[in-house]
Amino acid sequence: MLSRVIAKAFGGVWKLKEHCVTGTGVRAKLLRFLYHYYQFEHGSAIAFDASFESAPNFPRGMKQIVVSGKAHIGANCTIFQQVSIDEDMRPGSKVFGAPRIGDNCYIYPGARIIGKVSVGNNVVIGANAVVNSDVPDNTIVSA
Repeated sequence: MLSRVIAKAFGGVWKLKEHCVTGTGVRAKLLRFLYHYYQFEHGSAIAFDASFESAPNFPRGMKQIVVSGKAHIGANCTIFQQVSIDEDMRPGSKVFGAPRIGDNCYIYPGARIIGKVSVGNNVVIGANAVVNSDVPDNTIVSA
């Protein structure tokens, strides 16, 4: 409850995150603590250094969403709950690295995007789908 009030005071959780990244000093440290608290309350882990072209849309809130610090997310993406966009850290893996997601993508609940894969523009990743290889533009991926 407290985290929602704090996030609203900054114009939403994404604005709070932006203040954390751009701020300095004691205020920035306090804001980082509040952002981490918000994530903790919602079971999420979205790294500060994850690259987003624009603020993503979280239709069900930022609930149980994991985004690696090395991931890149394009503009106008919609991410539902329980989604993982994570890197593959196994040495020698074919997909060692983090995902790169294009613009205007929809990632539905429970989807997993793992490793150095490229997801094109206008892609729909269905509920509980696992993506571990490249996906071309204008594609629907199902479980």
